[in-house]
Amino acid sequence: MAAPNTYAVHVSSETHKIEAWCQSDEALARQLQDEEDSRDAAAMREFAGNVSLETSAAAVEYVPANNAAQVAREDNVDPDNMSYEQLQAIGEAVGTQSRGLSDDLINYLVPFRNKCYFFSSKKDTEECVICKSTYKSRQKLIRLPCSHCYHANCITRWLKINKACPVCNEAVFG
Repeated sequence: MAAPNTYAVHVSSETHKIEAWCQSDEALARQLQDEEDSRDAAAMREFAGNVSLETSAAAVEYVPANNAAQVAREDNVDPDNMSYEQLQAIGEAVGTQSRGLSDDLINYLVPFRNKCYFFSSKKDTEECVICKSTYKSRQKLIRLPCSHCYHANCITRWLKINKACPVCNEAVFG
């Protein structure tokens, strides 16, 4: 009968040790989270330049840098050491820039209907390099200024992303 009492005391002391460790770990985790939150808040204030949304605040003027090296020195931003929220804030502040062409410019490229002749020597040899399918008779194609042809839908989607021909990389308008 003495063994079960000893065992119960032993489990009880281990339970107290585990509870103490958990409380200690939880306190440390809260402390670290508070420190991280304060660092994030400080970084966001620094990034935002402490710009107030009040009407009496002075306007912030953007002055572009002279070159890329100057930008790197001034910003001193390392995305590898930033939290998700910080990266999101930078993305919202910087915005997005389209590298493709506008719909208005793409509309200047006039589509034409492909004509495949039955006795043509080029039969089934020409294909769209974007979708890799052969041109069929009566399909809408677009010829770029560099003379490369593509399906109208394929090249339209391509040009919304990129301003150059997929084959020769020549700028379409420019």
